[in-house]
Amino acid sequence: MSAFATGPGPDPTPWDRLDTDPPLFASEPWLTAMAGRIDGEHRRFVRRPGTPEGTGFFGTVIADSRVSESKNPWELLFEPCSLRSLTPDAVTAQSAARTGGPPREGWFPSLVLTYPGLECFPAGPGRHRAGALDAAVADILDQARHDGLRSVAFLYVQPEEHALAEALRRADFIEFPLALRSTLSPPGTSFADYRASLSRDARKGMSRIRRRLSERGVTIRRLRLSAADDATVDRLVDLRMQHRAKYGRRSDEAGERAQLTSFRENFGDRVHLVAAVADGRIIGFCLFLDAGAVRHAWTTGTDYTDDRSKDTYFEVCYYTPVEDAYVSGCRELSYSYGTEGAKIERGCRLDEVKGFVLPLDPGDRGPARNAAAALTGGLARPSSPHE
Repeated sequence: MSAFATGPGPDPTPWDRLDTDPPLFASEPWLTAMAGRIDGEHRRFVRRPGTPEGTGFFGTVIADSRVSESKNPWELLFEPCSLRSLTPDAVTAQSAARTGGPPREGWFPSLVLTYPGLECFPAGPGRHRAGALDAAVADILDQARHDGLRSVAFLYVQPEEHALAEALRRADFIEFPLALRSTLSPPGTSFADYRASLSRDARKGMSRIRRRLSERGVTIRRLRLSAADDATVDRLVDLRMQHRAKYGRRSDEAGERAQLTSFRENFGDRVHLVAAVADGRIIGFCLFLDAGAVRHAWTTGTDYTDDRSKDTYFEVCYYTPVEDAYVSGCRELSYSYGTEGAKIERGCRLDEVKGFVLPLDPGDRGPARNAAAALTGGLARPSSPHE
């Protein structure tokens, strides 16, 4: 297996040769445009490109043991994380495992395999072949040992990735529940079917929100980001800044503008903007990435200085996109991780997403297995709404 960290040149790279129509998160434009979301030295691992066994993974070598929790295998295994809630028993058991566990610094540099978008899956025609996956995982481990790395982690392995999960188990990776993914599959054949699937309180809430928005003169506008002019992008950036400030995140106006501009240039027809508008001005929005079978809710923003923006979040993130899904034929909306209660109330199901980690020091594997056992069955799930 070869590993390289550069982008495509005049001739197709091995990564380009893996798949002529890769999933969005594994496409070269996505990896190039979103590189800044993944810390460290990026690597693309490619085995037998251009053959039926062709298999590839995107990863990054992270040297900083204090990297943010979403890409930190030690922290995801041994510490409480904002990505998930744990049951009281799991919190106690994880704390005990951490006390007897290895030091954080001992797991770095770490090779973390996940895409910008926090999903992990193999690319290429060999992605469902047991032999191809076993060989690819073995080559990745050999390379990690050769490079003097301390751990290897496949993070955010989705529940559909059965073949990859089995390959990692055969390679003796330590498996642990990482987070709960919220996914909404619109039921039936019409928005009326979706509405009927909600609890009585949720149905009343949706009707109340739509009535209030109408009374305030708020309308919903839909467009592809490719059709958005610079003034619209500037407005979205402003709302993102308000969102970041509300939730205590540092201001990054340049970063937000660069991402939106890159989205417009590289994926504009695959990025759907659902916007709440009052007096011709956007006061709330959500961006959805069209990945084919799935649309991913990617980013949102609200004008908290305008009282009319109250309640727009649920309309632009859930009700209108679900309504549109019946028209477009989209069968799945992904709402990623966190705030599961609000999501399940609006029809999402919760699927367990896995992490797989292998400390390359055999002495660290026992404590890691203890921590994984502490987390098993320990993700707290909100109750489903009832009538």
